[in-house]
Amino acid sequence: MNIAGLPIGPDQPVRVICEMSNNHNGDFGLAREIIAAAKDAGADVMKFQAYSPDELIQLRGEGAVPAAWQADYPTMRALYGKAQTPHTWLPRLAAYCNEAGLPWFSSVFGIGSLAVLEAIECPTYKLAALDHGKRKLLQAVLATGKPLVRSCGLEQRPAGPGIWLYAPPGYPQPRVSLPGPMRRYHGFSYHGTDPTIPLMAATLGASVIECHVQLDDVPSELEANVSLTVSQLADLVASIRRMEEWR
Repeated sequence: MNIAGLPIGPDQPVRVICEMSNNHNGDFGLAREIIAAAKDAGADVMKFQAYSPDELIQLRGEGAVPAAWQADYPTMRALYGKAQTPHTWLPRLAAYCNEAGLPWFSSVFGIGSLAVLEAIECPTYKLAALDHGKRKLLQAVLATGKPLVRSCGLEQRPAGPGIWLYAPPGYPQPRVSLPGPMRRYHGFSYHGTDPTIPLMAATLGASVIECHVQLDDVPSELEANVSLTVSQLADLVASIRRMEEWR
């Protein structure tokens, strides 16, 4: 198995995926800074999110805006619009990753976004835990023949093709239980601010660690409570590499 061309498995180094999400705060220059900082911190892979507000609403429904964002975003469409990484950025961000020597891939949430990613030769796709069971999107991604990364919780047992990451409930994840899930999953998807939790997952056998990352001095406007800082990421990677030396 591989992610963005990097082999994964118990005989490989733990692969640390840096999720940009919306931590660019709508600023393309900040997105580039995150990529450069993640590379310097030792991340193995950069991951983007590709969607339009219409795609997310079609996939997940409109629903109520979470309380933390209701004052600024009256609808989920408005919130999704704020959080989106514009499709026009993706070719340039991918090219910047290539120049920096940092492999990249993307989560995908709709057929239109999948077409955009195929046009720039995205090497791997990710499906989020919230979209587990959305067969039309899954079938479209599988039809590309690219490797597939999937997140799911305890109630969604790994089944079918793909690299499976355990994603505990919550956003942020208030309580994380690791020992049992790590025996069934390839890796761990973390949404929080405590780097010791993904480190424990790696110690317990996770071959892949995924975490959201923000710059030290420019926090995420929407997801600071589910993101590590770049300094925390660097410490996490260094700790994982020290742990691997003792295996």
